[in-house]
Amino acid sequence: MLGIEAMSEDGTPRLSIVIPTYNERENLPILLEKIRRVMEGKGLSYEVIVVDDDSPDGTWRVALEYAEKGYPVRVIRRMGERGLGSAIVRGLREARGEYVVVMDADLQHPPEKIPELVEKAMETGADLVVATRYAAGGGVTEWSLFRRLVSKGATLLAHILVPWARRTSDPMSGFFLVHRRLAKSRVNPKSWKVLLELLEEAEHVEEVSYVFQPRHAGKSKLGFKAMVDCVLHLLRLSGWRPFKFAFVGATGTLVNLGIVKLLYSMYGLPYPLTLLAAFEASLTWNYLLHDAWTFRGLRPPGAKSKVLYWLHYHVASAGSFAAYFTLANALHLVLGLGPLISALAGIVAGFAFNYLYSSMKIWTGEHKRTAQH
Repeated sequence: MLGIEAMSEDGTPRLSIVIPTYNERENLPILLEKIRRVMEGKGLSYEVIVVDDDSPDGTWRVALEYAEKGYPVRVIRRMGERGLGSAIVRGLREARGEYVVVMDADLQHPPEKIPELVEKAMETGADLVVATRYAAGGGVTEWSLFRRLVSKGATLLAHILVPWARRTSDPMSGFFLVHRRLAKSRVNPKSWKVLLELLEEAEHVEEVSYVFQPRHAGKSKLGFKAMVDCVLHLLRLSGWRPFKFAFVGATGTLVNLGIVKLLYSMYGLPYPLTLLAAFEASLTWNYLLHDAWTFRGLRPPGAKSKVLYWLHYHVASAGSFAAYFTLANALHLVLGLGPLISALAGIVAGFAFNYLYSSMKIWTGEHKRTAQH
């Protein structure tokens, strides 16, 4: 038994389970049966909220049939409205439970993990518990190499672009528990990855590992458009930071050239010293703009002085040059590629290193709160 009363004091269910659906007629009955067995085994009162986008296969009818059989199922049939993110948010706002679990209907998220999510929240006081595939004990089954690379790539991109995504090892998870007070917050469904927005608002985040199961029936809804939408959403959440970073770098190039023109052409300073002064001036220019604009507000709380961070930024710049120099030479001198193509590849590598180091080692603040695990 869980260490809480099965029913809330006001008679509402302790747990709400939100299941967004679209063409899941074959999967939903199996999922509802599994949820019932798990919840009855724990003696925990619950409700299931099926938010269906008017599925052509009649998924909403199946949900209504189970409600008529006495299952604690509520059905929200959305007419003229589509979208996973908005469906999840609708379910969160309709939920009556103290805790709300969000999960898919395709049986890839095991219902057996639901009590563990609740227990973790109760034990730790967390207002958000993420079911993760990427912590110890977690994993995936029957995924192709391409699907694994897409998932890992999306997770890495989230960690790079969105500081608060680093609060969990699986920020792209669609299986999580949220406390009612957070579920009722002003979450704006800009994407189907609602978890990313909840991670920004949560006070305390915890994790429970699980093994991602194969889809039981039907087709996956993860297509090219969904991947593009996810990348765009991450860029929006990041404040389009990579583009700001590139723009600042471009202005730094102008500063560099201006210093060369001033010191060498006009004042006759030795060229090596001119280059050194121009590099330092552009680096300082870039640092100040990044701190004030690109990564504004992302210096960690209690961070050291700007001077020490300025010195730290030199490491990023040195690493960027090393990446540029090494890759360009390797491509041109070893592999025989053209000098311009090799140099361009080196520039991209240098930019990537500089951005990664800057976002994950220098400006590492979480925008709102410090992660808890």
